Amino acid sequence: MTDELRDNLTKLYGPLLPSRELWKIFGYASPAAYRQARARKSLPIEEFEIEGRRGYFALTYNVASWLAAQGCQQAQTLPEEDHETSADSK
Repeated sequence: MTDELRDNLTKLYGPLLPSRELWKIFGYASPAAYRQARARKSLPIEEFEIEGRRGYFALTYNVASWLAAQGCQQAQTLPEEDHETSADSK
């Protein structure tokens, strides 16, 4: 799952994701909510700045890994009947 997510995100954004995209990917309601999470140091991944460029960035690989981990956690917490339903829909 991580490889597929990484490939898809890399095709869309390249190896670096700017924070102007990250807030949407992580499901924050707005850029302001994302900035608030950054100020509180509660972002799910590490961001960094690049000299000579504006804003913050994250590695696409790290974002894909985090998203895949969230998907795996969700799958593990689904009741058994939901596992069967989601497997049947594939």
